[in-house]
Amino acid sequence: MSEGYVPKLRLHHGSSAMAIAQAEPDNNIAKKLSYGPLTIHAHPKTDLWRKPPHTDVDNVPIYLISTPIDLHKFHTARVTVSADWNTLYDQGGLALFIPDEDIKKWVKTGIEYVWGKPFVGTVATSRWSDWSLVPLPETANGKVTIQVEREVKGEERVESLWIYIINEETGEKLGIREITWWFRHDVLGGSEIDADKPRNLLIGVYGARPTVPEGTGTEALEVKLEGFEVTLFDD
Repeated sequence: MSEGYVPKLRLHHGSSAMAIAQAEPDNNIAKKLSYGPLTIHAHPKTDLWRKPPHTDVDNVPIYLISTPIDLHKFHTARVTVSADWNTLYDQGGLALFIPDEDIKKWVKTGIEYVWGKPFVGTVATSRWSDWSLVPLPETANGKVTIQVEREVKGEERVESLWIYIINEETGEKLGIREITWWFRHDVLGGSEIDADKPRNLLIGVYGARPTVPEGTGTEALEVKLEGFEVTLFDD
């Protein structure tokens, strides 16, 4: 890995994060960005979700890297997430955003609490969101290490973003989701990519509590995030 600086994380709430996207990617950042443990307090009625015809909620607390990443240079992002998941749709993990020509595209992946227990949940959003769930073993105790990674074939970076669960003991990666369109702006299509106009990617970690807990209804979800790390291709 070449030398460079590690930009700070900044706490945002939902769409306020888009202000970062107006800056140019900084090519002086390190190829490996590592951050210490973080805690996010997500209050009730916070969510990141887009569903037709009327729902478009984006008010989650999220720690974002304070400079955009050049989409072409992004390789992986990883975090370990845990919490006392106990209310419907409690969630937290990684979040990635691409401001597009007409609408913001994003992916979130980590833990989500549904049907009385935590699952590994992933949402990929273009014009609308979809949602997938993978069972989390009881022995995991509501904790998981999740990684997103650009697919590479040979030496070629292709269009898919893969979601992996990481076994902390063995390092084994279990692929649970392929998002085939995530890097479409960075692969050859009908015309050549303009190398002088990098696509901005925002990366961070988030927590959310869409549902109001029973009782007082004011309790925030405390989401613990450890080992947040981003790697870039070395070019």
